[in-house]
Amino acid sequence: MEYLAQYENFLIKNAAQITSFESSLRSLTYILPGRFHDAEFASQAVYAALNLVGLYHNSILRRAAQQKAKELKRPELAQDSTFNKYLLFWQQRSKWNHTASTILSILAYTQVLIEMGVRKKWGKRAQWKIIAFLEAFKVLLRLGLLKTTEDRMTLSPTHLQRDVDPASLETKTSRTGTYQGERTGQEWPSMKTSFALDQRDKFDDINAFLMTKVLTPEKLRQPPQMTHVLSGLGNVGEILYILRPLIYVLCILKYGQRSWKPWIISLAAEIGSQLALRKAFISSSDGRNIMMPLENQEMSRRVHLIWFNFVRGAFYSRITRPKLEQYCNRLESKPILKLAAGVLRDYLPLWENIYFYTSSS
Repeated sequence: MEYLAQYENFLIKNAAQITSFESSLRSLTYILPGRFHDAEFASQAVYAALNLVGLYHNSILRRAAQQKAKELKRPELAQDSTFNKYLLFWQQRSKWNHTASTILSILAYTQVLIEMGVRKKWGKRAQWKIIAFLEAFKVLLRLGLLKTTEDRMTLSPTHLQRDVDPASLETKTSRTGTYQGERTGQEWPSMKTSFALDQRDKFDDINAFLMTKVLTPEKLRQPPQMTHVLSGLGNVGEILYILRPLIYVLCILKYGQRSWKPWIISLAAEIGSQLALRKAFISSSDGRNIMMPLENQEMSRRVHLIWFNFVRGAFYSRITRPKLEQYCNRLESKPILKLAAGVLRDYLPLWENIYFYTSSS
């Protein structure tokens, strides 16, 4: 425990540098595949380890921010984002929600590594068995989240985001930047320390400071009011979206990877889900969209994930990959662009052989 406490103190004192180091290493993992033997496996091992350690760092930095806000009597320093506030509410309300969210986050960072390891050790047949098991397991966990949030849209990711400014934790507590009220005796941060008046971006600092004091609708809403309770068509759409990855895998096991049926059925399920959800969020009285900001954010994420359908299954092997290979061949004669083409070429077989690279689940 003593070593753990020392590590936490080191992290807090060097939060900005460690966050930057994490980001640099994470970027490095994207260009490792193809560089040496088993580079893909090594890259995923580093990527998974970095993200799992990052989840631990998030909890430490959040706790440190809360402690500092308490010491300085400035609660805005530890103010959670709307997303974090929403997740925390349901995780604190339900132990199952907290457990399911944690497991889903761990699987999101390790599923590619697990798949690679099983394929390397036991072959392709075992690979698809573990894929089916993991997708079925994730469906159960997500249905559990749907239930514990009382039929609300399941948001992604399922863990708290790092919304703490690491640099703010490195400064030591000082009382020179405060003044004491004559009547109450309470200490408050001085104007000089609230924002830098002697800097060119002083107006941005002032606006940022004032916005922390403004009560916006998002700040006033309680977590249960941040999303709608789904019913009817909306519930069908959300359940269909949760089942979509498992439907695709079961179709692959039945029809094979080169068949168009799994790709078409999966795409139809995804589009059908989004259409059903969008229809559910249209007001019956005036026809306007009544999505909350968190729901809009999640729907936008799901729309972008549709592009993954073009780099998997029959569409990828028959259309996308041949086109990308032709593109890489044309760039081989270009001095600088051939480096990017080389990285892209190293990913082409991975997108075809490793399901979780492009699963969007």
